[in-house]
Amino acid sequence: MRIPWKWLSLVVPVTLLAACSDEPSAPQTTRVTGPSASLHAGRQAVTIKDLGTLGGVTSSAAAINDEGWVVGTSDLMQAGVSHAFLWRDGRMMDLGTLGGTSSNALGINNNGDVVGQSQIAGDTVVHAFRWSHGRMTDLGGLGGVAAQGYVINDRGDVAGGGLTPDWAFHAALWRHGKVTDLGTLGGDWSWSNGINDEDVVVGGAAITGDVATHAFLWKHGVMTDLGTLGGSYASASSINGDGAVAGGSGVAGDVTQHAFLWRTGTWTDLGTLGADYPYSFAQWINDMGQVVGVSCAISGFSNFPCHATLWYDGAVTDLGILPGGMEFSWAYSINNRGQVAGNAFTATGATHAVLWTTPEHDGR
Repeated sequence: MRIPWKWLSLVVPVTLLAACSDEPSAPQTTRVTGPSASLHAGRQAVTIKDLGTLGGVTSSAAAINDEGWVVGTSDLMQAGVSHAFLWRDGRMMDLGTLGGTSSNALGINNNGDVVGQSQIAGDTVVHAFRWSHGRMTDLGGLGGVAAQGYVINDRGDVAGGGLTPDWAFHAALWRHGKVTDLGTLGGDWSWSNGINDEDVVVGGAAITGDVATHAFLWKHGVMTDLGTLGGSYASASSINGDGAVAGGSGVAGDVTQHAFLWRTGTWTDLGTLGADYPYSFAQWINDMGQVVGVSCAISGFSNFPCHATLWYDGAVTDLGILPGGMEFSWAYSINNRGQVAGNAFTATGATHAVLWTTPEHDGR
């Protein structure tokens, strides 16, 4: 069962971008290894900013909107407690919980509405939430003990997933006050990672017999199997306003995993940062067609070196790491201004939320 990284929060396995180059290109930048907090892509500087924490050791960014507001999760000073955060105007704000100990923000739209998951009172159940104008609302789930809102579009509709009463994890859509189970591709589980303003949802789902997972596109009540890049598994992570889909897939023989772009039935292998980074995954695609994610030296994306990666207009760019930090970074989301939110390791190995600014690729 291959479920993307963002679905690893709180209690259930929970989640797992790039131009149109058929062959991987060499990195267009040098890595950040010195004291400077910037690298150079072409003639423009790409800067990386550490967003800090809510007082604890670690933080993790999940999404960014077109205002440059970042959401994610951070440890508090109290051991074992983490809360959803909203970072804006240089300040990280604690969004609280639904009454339980911990929460996790995963998505934000351009209206500033935030979605994620939170423990409720007693900490035995995790529900999806929507936070808006200072208030966190319980969205419930699919009848099981865990659910999360993963992404929210500008219409306020939420895609995510949850456990059913029989402990199957299914993709879900919250719309007009109602939650809909999106089903599967014939297997026992599915998860949704992306939604656009037309309420087209993408994600990954098990096929009949649970022998593999394939990327899917759900539209007007129908889940369509998008297939793979040739391997046995794939997951779609994001869809933009034009219907272009990004994600990750095994290639033929499952010898490696590559970021992909799917558009109107055509699959494009986006490649990696090069021979030293044979594994990649695309996490987000914006309306400009810019894609961000990660390229890694080792399968599984849990070991360094991994570098945050930008694919755009045939070029593959290494976004680098925190100055003096360990060799690990991951880009999770890019807005339509070219700002990228993600995570990077500090010198001590703690994960911190970070913000990359890429003026060369600014979509304004």
